[in-house]
Amino acid sequence: MPTPALSEAPAAFLLEERARGVSPHTLRARKGDLDKLVAHACGEGWEGWEVKPRVLRAFALELGERGLDPASQARILSTTRTFFKWLFETRRIAADPAAGLRNPKLPRRLPAFLTEPESGALLELEEPRDFPTSRLRCILELLYACGLRVSELTGLDLQDILAEARTLRVLGKGSKERLVPYHETAGRMLEAYLVHRGAFLAARELPATPALLINQRGGRLTPASVRTFLAKAIERASVRAKVSPHALRHSFATHLLNHGMDLRAIQELLGHASLSTTQRYTHLDLESLARTYESAHPRARTRS
Repeated sequence: MPTPALSEAPAAFLLEERARGVSPHTLRARKGDLDKLVAHACGEGWEGWEVKPRVLRAFALELGERGLDPASQARILSTTRTFFKWLFETRRIAADPAAGLRNPKLPRRLPAFLTEPESGALLELEEPRDFPTSRLRCILELLYACGLRVSELTGLDLQDILAEARTLRVLGKGSKERLVPYHETAGRMLEAYLVHRGAFLAARELPATPALLINQRGGRLTPASVRTFLAKAIERASVRAKVSPHALRHSFATHLLNHGMDLRAIQELLGHASLSTTQRYTHLDLESLARTYESAHPRARTRS
């Protein structure tokens, strides 16, 4: 059992966190993290929270030795830093020994994406027969054809469709506007949706709205609704689970790069400020990459 010197401060910290309006989920997580810290302190015979930085580094090492994954270690250490900062600010300790405590290096996670056959199966799931099916097909086509963020898609107005140029005027992050082309198939699905959209508004006697994508009440469709539609479509198309609308944006970038588009051109289409961000969105097919390398590098081709 922890001594009062070790147990009272975490309890007081969590009470203050609750009073500040921290969510119950976060409070539960932080309590679990602090329980691990207190258990370590008891095992090492700490007399209180006035400890040296090397003592906390030993705690961090123990987390790794226990086999916790890097993300869990990082969360526990983040709670530890927050707790010791609070101890210092409330003058329970004279110095903050956790200020320089480092997280373990997290493995780089590649964003989820669809293969080309999976993308095709998803896009061809629905024919635009009526308002709901034409809307779903339009959503899927534009996400994949243009690499849009969901918020960019739902933010489109009718005036943003430059039909003659087959281009969308998109308002991205930081209110930066960009022009994104769409291909002929996406254009046909967009036109089909607009026909059903007009008929739907007329049949329901709903007022005209500038929003491209609308719900059953004639209001602008929300990103949450798009995510719900896509989740159901993915399940029906038997595509892998845990694929978000953003996965179509990743797929857009990956497939263009695999077919030879310049990375900087893809950066412009995605609206990324940094090329390094674009690189994270792309998943090169290694066989395709090897073939491109063999055909492109002057020293890679064999000579007779």
